[in-house]
Amino acid sequence: MDMIEPFASRVPTMVAVGNHEYDYKRGDGSKTDASGMKTDGGECGIPFAKRFAAPNNGNLIFWYSFDQSLVHTIMLSSEHNMTRGSAQYKFLEQDLSTINRKITPWVVVELHRPMYINKKYRTSDAIGVAMRDEIEDLLHFHQVDLVISGHYHGYLQSCEGLFREQCANGGPKYVTIGTGGAPLDCSGLTPNGPIITKFDDEHFGVGCVSIYNASALHFEFVGLGEEVLDEFWLFRQRN
Repeated sequence: MDMIEPFASRVPTMVAVGNHEYDYKRGDGSKTDASGMKTDGGECGIPFAKRFAAPNNGNLIFWYSFDQSLVHTIMLSSEHNMTRGSAQYKFLEQDLSTINRKITPWVVVELHRPMYINKKYRTSDAIGVAMRDEIEDLLHFHQVDLVISGHYHGYLQSCEGLFREQCANGGPKYVTIGTGGAPLDCSGLTPNGPIITKFDDEHFGVGCVSIYNASALHFEFVGLGEEVLDEFWLFRQRN
């Protein structure tokens, strides 16, 4: 908290819950988290939920959405149930269906665990596959532009238009950027064929998204000393 206070005290800080905020000790299944969702016990995101705020349009700090300029951002929880028919799935489906693309033409989804990662990182890849089985069709149908994740302590960029493991297939661009300060994983992963096109587990850095207009989005992976280590543009033809 001390590290982020200089900027979090000046600008809104919109956060997504991850495994480090939501880890729990196993119990008897009778406990609930801060939102009332049933858990197995333990901490279950209580400190996280008490320190940050979110719009009252989803499930407290765990999933919600907001507009900023030309962007509609949806924050999801990779630590909660998102299977079809779950509360989180229904929220995502409803939220995506009510976006006014004339007001917010860009749609970004953020969640802690990545939906696409190198297949050699087996545990995270299996979780990503499970999440894709549930919500990837929704993201494709509603033309989400960009999906941003963390969890893996490195930087990965997918091909554009990724859907059902096919590039240029009408899906979003996926970026994993878990390089904000924790020790880098340095697991020796490499770009995974045509799907994961860029990979970096040697540099710390942050992501910077700049929206120029309804048709142009610029992403930068900015390392220490403000060095731009990678970048890409997304262009859209809007009706």
